[in-house]
Amino acid sequence: MRKYTNLLVVVEPKRDRQIALERAVEFARYNNKVNITVLRLIYDFSYDVHILNRHKERDTRDDVMSVHIEETKKLIAEYTKDVQVNCVPKVIWAKDLGEGIVNEMNSGSYDLLIKSANHHGILDSIIFTPIDWYVLRNAKIPVVISKEHTWEESSPIVVALDFTSPEKRLYNVSLLREAQMLSTITGGEIHLVNSAPVLLPAIMLEVPNYAPEIYAENILKEHKKRLLEFASAHNIAHENCHIAEGLPDDVIPALCKNLKPQAVFIGSAGRQGMSAALIGNTCEEIVDYIDADLFVLNYQVMDKDD
Repeated sequence: MRKYTNLLVVVEPKRDRQIALERAVEFARYNNKVNITVLRLIYDFSYDVHILNRHKERDTRDDVMSVHIEETKKLIAEYTKDVQVNCVPKVIWAKDLGEGIVNEMNSGSYDLLIKSANHHGILDSIIFTPIDWYVLRNAKIPVVISKEHTWEESSPIVVALDFTSPEKRLYNVSLLREAQMLSTITGGEIHLVNSAPVLLPAIMLEVPNYAPEIYAENILKEHKKRLLEFASAHNIAHENCHIAEGLPDDVIPALCKNLKPQAVFIGSAGRQGMSAALIGNTCEEIVDYIDADLFVLNYQVMDKDD
């Protein structure tokens, strides 16, 4: 079971409230062995104008970084005044913020990345890759996208299961293990959620006396059967299993709205390029619609862990 002891937290200076740092401190309250690296990425685009000589430019850059390190230390002092935790500031000079986060995150020094959610529009998902999406697609460790909500002890923890392929059924176990680790330190009860997408084959519409509602009912029954079997195998109470007909990006937020969890665990396909723009990842589709921290595990990472 993964131990969250070395946390990388991204702070963003323009935010009045550093949700990611708050969440990391919450982890420290439950686990006194936690080490937190508070990461701040900076870049001054005036350095693209080659006016200064290299020596002067380097000295000026070092001065700027020193100022930001001191500001980060002040942030740390503000958010850790009520708890004893080992927090280390780290400032990185990075022109591309997403790439800077990913390079530091995947350096092999961390167990978990915590980053506050970025707000993005519909066009961003098609034309651009927002920073948090870029991080999710390239993460080699679990990522927490933290939200501005109260994290209360014993609040439910949701695990979003996927039974659409044999490989993803194996990944369900990895997701559950991560959720159980969080449940152990917070006392939150685990709930399993699943969607049953009914994709009606076009050819079936031409079959005489064919009843689409019966087909949909059978799909739902099959998903419910798999869900309950999974729950029984892992000692999860059946009353903590929730399923509904529909696509994951519709069903999961709807179920979470009723359950009001503190955290939702979900797998990411980690798609890149055109496939990401056209197909997308479920975790990216729902990140804006769940009022809970999103714990995301890349399927490629799960393969390596196995």
